[in-house]
Amino acid sequence: MKKIVRQNLVEEYYNHFPLTDFFNFDITPYASVVQFESGEMIMQEGTAPAYLYYLINGRAKLLLSHDNGRMSLINFLNAPCFIGEMELIGAQNMSNGVTAITICTCYAININSSRNKILKDVKFLSHLCLFLGQKAIGNTYNYSRNQSYPLDVRLANFILLTAQNGHYREKHTESSEFLGVTYRHLLYVLADFVKRGILIKTNSGYYINDVTYLQKLANYETDVIKVT
Repeated sequence: MKKIVRQNLVEEYYNHFPLTDFFNFDITPYASVVQFESGEMIMQEGTAPAYLYYLINGRAKLLLSHDNGRMSLINFLNAPCFIGEMELIGAQNMSNGVTAITICTCYAININSSRNKILKDVKFLSHLCLFLGQKAIGNTYNYSRNQSYPLDVRLANFILLTAQNGHYREKHTESSEFLGVTYRHLLYVLADFVKRGILIKTNSGYYINDVTYLQKLANYETDVIKVT
């Protein structure tokens, strides 16, 4: 995590993404602007977070490890959104793992020094209720989409969400579990994408050779031939 200290840059973020709109009191003394590199851990799983983050720009993924050592991809976090709100309100004490997919810029609010004021702020709690409701609706939609659309459509969307600089490098075990398909079925569709020139296999994953096709496929365009 890198703290942004250039005053003009900090002021630019506050002007374009006014965090003060969420609170009845001045939150700025408790907040700073921070940045995470792609692949960097935003929240360490199993720890009590010291910050409530507000993702200004970028994408991240929520992960959960199991006793057997396996890691599950739970969800994607897209700006703008809060990170760590469940720990703030006490719904869970220890955080899940959150990793930046792209460069992520966040407000970091020190909850150790501001928790009492935040949890008594009606304006913030009202906004948080709306955020959590929209988040629940989004999760329901994503679950429904996973049940209703063929794998090539869901995989195209998944690749676009997780790719960084045109490269897709997600682990097949995590991807297949998130998409609700077998490992073998996932490899079959990936191989078909390579065969059709949509992806190019590399030593570290896949290069997106035809992003326009993936975007059309993810939007479920009827004029695109689907993989059965």
